[in-house]
This record gives sequence, C-alpha cells and structure tokens, in this order.
Amino acid sequence: MSKPLTQAQRLRMIKKAHKNVLKKQKVAERKALKETRELTKAVKKAGQHAPKNLDAFSEESMYYSDKEVDTYIKGSSIYESYESMRDDY
Repeated sequence: MSKPLTQAQRLRMIKKAHKNVLKKQKVAERKALKETRELTKAVKKAGQHAPKNLDAFSEESMYYSDKEVDTYIKGSSIYESYESMRDDY
C-alpha cells in the first residue's frame, strides 16, 4: 500500500486541478468569442443580400399590373391554343 497523502499534498493537487479547470474554461470562452466574431462578420457581409434589400421584395415589384399580366398570358402557348379552339366554334 502507498503512503497516505499529507494535507499539503492534497491541497497542491486540488489547486492544480482547479487551475486546469480554469484554463479549460478560458479556452472555451475564447473559442466561443472567436466563433461569435466570425458569425458577426458573416452576418454583416451577408446583410447586403438580405431579402429586404432585394428588388423582388420591394413594394413596387411585388405586384404585376393588369397590362403586364395580359401581355404575359397572350404570349403563352396555352392562350394561343385557346384562341385557335375558340375560332373553331
């Protein structure tokens, strides 16, 4: 059997373990801070591509006018087929 540890030896081991825990916590905090900074940079960079900044989502581009809808429909092949069938009757 080994000799039991003295009070001083036990305290030294506890302090050493505590330092290791603190060191691991600091490393984890630094890593989290680094990730946060990287995400913040990515969000700022992508901000110009946000849906609110695209023309497709602007109020002016949200709806087609009746004239644009008619032009689109008359240019489609389905409308041409409809017209040719309508003329037959």
